[in-house]
Amino acid sequence: MAFRRPYPRQRRICEEHKAELEEENFHLRIELQTEVDSNRQNEKRIRELEREYTRCEQEIQDLNKEIKRLENASEEEIAELKSEISNLKNQLYQARKDD
Repeated sequence: MAFRRPYPRQRRICEEHKAELEEENFHLRIELQTEVDSNRQNEKRIRELEREYTRCEQEIQDLNKEIKRLENASEEEIAELKSEISNLKNQLYQARKDD
């Protein structure tokens, strides 16, 4: 059996299909590269947001500590002022008593 070449028409159809497939492949590769680039940008943005989240979380913890410190300081100051008021009342009472 001898090797038969495809008819010219069949060859042309095969070449047209091949050209269509190559063109589609080219467009798909461009689309894929666009997606890859987009994913890289998104991953970079995610890393930035994670770092910002960590910074914000630390700042919140620091501010909570500061609030606690100020609350405790205010309680101490209130206690000192109450003590001072009590002393002043005693002094006033003694002053009135001495008159």
